[in-house]
Amino acid sequence: MTVAKLAYLTSPAPDRYLLNIQIFGSDELLRFEIAECHLANIVCDGASFALRKHHRVPETNSQESANVRTDNRAQ
Repeated sequence: MTVAKLAYLTSPAPDRYLLNIQIFGSDELLRFEIAECHLANIVCDGASFALRKHHRVPETNSQESANVRTDNRAQ
């Protein structure tokens, strides 16, 4: 597997999207034109992966959550 030193998206013109990658140990910048559907997948999946790791909400038991809501309403 090759590891990217640098990876980013650019849009040089309307409806054109480029994925730019530089590999560790290389000075060459590789550019790949990608379709809009690929761009959407990268953005959606990337956001999901990033948020899943850093902003997880702790899971609670459904019954426990219901009891907490009931207790709060009674006060």
